[in-house]
Amino acid sequence: MKYIVSKHCGFCSGVKRAVEYAYKNAGENTVTYGELIHNKIVVDKLAEKGVTAVNDISQCIGKKVIVRSHGAGKDFFDKASALGIEVIDATCPFVKKIHDIVYRHYIDGYHIAIIGKAGHPEVEGTNGWCENTASIVDDEKAAEALVHFERVCFVTQTTYLLEKYLRILKKIRKLPFKTVEIFNTICYTTISRQNDAENISRKCTKVLVIGSGNSSNTRKLMETAAGLSDVYLVESLDDLYKIKFSTNDVIGITAGASTPDELIMEVKEYMSQELGAVVSEDFAKAVEESFVSYKVGKRIKGTVISADEKGIKVSIGGKSDGFIRKEDVNLDGSYDPAQYTQGMELDTKIVSTNDPDTGCVLLSKKAVDEIKEADKIVETIRNGESFEITIDKPVKGGLLARLGTYSVFIPASQIKERFVSDLKQFAGKKLEVVALEIDDAKHKIVASRRKLVEAEKAAKEEVFWAHVVPNVVVSGVVKRITPFGAFVSVDGFDCLAHIVDLSWNHIKTVDEVLTVGQTYDFLVLSADKEKKRVSLGYKQLQPHPFVACMEKHPVGSTLKGKVVSIVPFGVFVEVEPHIEGLVHVSEVAHSFVKDINEVVKVGDEVEVKVLNYDEANKKINLSMKACLPEEPKPAKAEGDEANKKTKKVKSKKPETEEEVEWSEDTSNNPFADLLKDLNIKE
Repeated sequence: MKYIVSKHCGFCSGVKRAVEYAYKNAGENTVTYGELIHNKIVVDKLAEKGVTAVNDISQCIGKKVIVRSHGAGKDFFDKASALGIEVIDATCPFVKKIHDIVYRHYIDGYHIAIIGKAGHPEVEGTNGWCENTASIVDDEKAAEALVHFERVCFVTQTTYLLEKYLRILKKIRKLPFKTVEIFNTICYTTISRQNDAENISRKCTKVLVIGSGNSSNTRKLMETAAGLSDVYLVESLDDLYKIKFSTNDVIGITAGASTPDELIMEVKEYMSQELGAVVSEDFAKAVEESFVSYKVGKRIKGTVISADEKGIKVSIGGKSDGFIRKEDVNLDGSYDPAQYTQGMELDTKIVSTNDPDTGCVLLSKKAVDEIKEADKIVETIRNGESFEITIDKPVKGGLLARLGTYSVFIPASQIKERFVSDLKQFAGKKLEVVALEIDDAKHKIVASRRKLVEAEKAAKEEVFWAHVVPNVVVSGVVKRITPFGAFVSVDGFDCLAHIVDLSWNHIKTVDEVLTVGQTYDFLVLSADKEKKRVSLGYKQLQPHPFVACMEKHPVGSTLKGKVVSIVPFGVFVEVEPHIEGLVHVSEVAHSFVKDINEVVKVGDEVEVKVLNYDEANKKINLSMKACLPEEPKPAKAEGDEANKKTKKVKSKKPETEEEVEWSEDTSNNPFADLLKDLNIKE
């Protein structure tokens, strides 16, 4: 008995990432929106760690929510944001791409058609990006029913059966659509798995498909192998025990994208240890050779078979021919079929191993020409000229890219001014760099992004310090808030707006005036280039509340205010928010006031009259008595004047005597009291 395991089986990258997210956040009040993957073993293990599945967004409030690799509709993300739900988006990048296509075309007025299975979570999530208006197409008849739409956009479920998709596609191309756009969005890993399953099935007597019966990609593998071999679904070892094997069997093993590695290992161990099955190297090699051996990105030579207005058909020495679309022939976009005669050899690069339109390996001559042109660029960058590259992948200690036939290495220390620990973020991104070292013998280039960053920063700083000077108004974005002020980004530079320079009124916290992320105008108070410090003021650009108060309450006007404090010399009254005026004790009442607290209390509302403003010192003088009615003068008793007697007093001075007159009524008379103290007698 012999067996072989498919090259492509077990977790795909999207499922693997989702599972890693779940295990990483397990035990932190985490749920998944829908069952994370279609595999009971994994789902049960996650449940043991506290990660359960929910199907209603109301069950997500207050929790971390992992969106599974199948994705979710736009409405879910909108509601989650509105409810303040923390979302960990584990949507497969291939599915994300479909969502973008659907949303963009739906906005542009296209009717969306999804080639896939109705009810599948991925299909439902995709439908949520066009407000659930999409038509679900699972056969040629369903596609035919859409011809009445003016504009139709077709996308495909990532795990859809390729053979079935090609049949539907053939039908679509024959239908009289006015405007139609078709996107083959089947995941390449799905296609690879299906191709492997087909080739294995042709060589084996039995095929074991490991996975869950509710997994779409697992069922597609079974459908692919059906009719070519005896096919068995293995959800657990219990299913394996039920299968009758013979010593002459050649067993093929494949697995769905949601099948954990541990189950695949258990099946392999059972085949080896319990059944004594072995892997035949000859058999494995034969199967490997039967697979499409072409790899995307590989350079390959092809011989022209024919050329027409659509492109060039070439022989590439395998069971499949190659095809070069007219737009992939030349760098300048030109194409003349007559120039490509039968037997001509072309240097090409593999774009796709299975083009659904032609059934050929899709090639690009232009891609190879681009490589050749890139080699020419190397000659132009030896003197420090910058050049642009696309990062292929992060490697130990840096980033790796290509420039023609040269490999380009950017050390981690040469990416930014500061060391970068997370190199994965640069994968697939374009970077402008400058060559530090060129090794022509090994076709290697060591490059730096940091040098360009530092040069750009220096140039920006010169411009910044040239126009950011005191008394200049600048615009800045509030980046963060501290108890003592706000850090504001002005042209990418951090400046400080101190809390005392934010408001004319007293404020306790910065966020009473400024909001993080918002843009405001500020006045430059000081700028120190050497210390790289800039102080900003916000209140200086706002009208002073004292001036506004003067305009609102001119001298002579009356208003009502609130007593905020009482001092021995008077009363402070708030006439506007945070604006206080003084009522001097002499202006409290018409009569003498011995204790102000007997007249008013803190918190009382009083009517006052504006006497005057001291604009320079920001002071207001008020009067309460001016708003009170005049007190009546007490009536004089008859005979008071007649009864007054006058006395003469001699001065103590020996030289002269001076007569002084005063009233006998000396009550409340300070001068009389003084004379008594001097012992002046009559």
